[in-house]
Amino acid sequence: MPDVKPPSTGTHSVVDLHGARRARRLDLYRNRLNQRQQDTRANLVTLYEGGTLFTPDGTKQGRSLLKALQLLQRAGTRLEELSGDGLLPAPSASERIDALYDEVDGLFTKCDRLTGRGTASVARLPRA
Repeated sequence: MPDVKPPSTGTHSVVDLHGARRARRLDLYRNRLNQRQQDTRANLVTLYEGGTLFTPDGTKQGRSLLKALQLLQRAGTRLEELSGDGLLPAPSASERIDALYDEVDGLFTKCDRLTGRGTASVARLPRA
């Protein structure tokens, strides 16, 4: 006789793929936010420690970095809203969810422009 396995007696559970995708997307955005915050803070530290913060170019770059941090805080608030960790429950309408992610993408784009992400490093600014 062939070796036949008896049916599984374990509990079968249904996986919510939509929920898993939403959680994964939120996690990716949180990681992007954390990386940008770390990079922006590191650039501020570089400006300060190198002494270039007190030059006209360094001051201008420092203001841009501080503005970028404000935008990142706003993006963090939107991600908190998406997760339902804040005062408001997580949105359920897909239009609202997409609108919040679009807003976060826009904030990331503005932040990237202010920080010069992908361009010259603040470490290359001339020293006073």
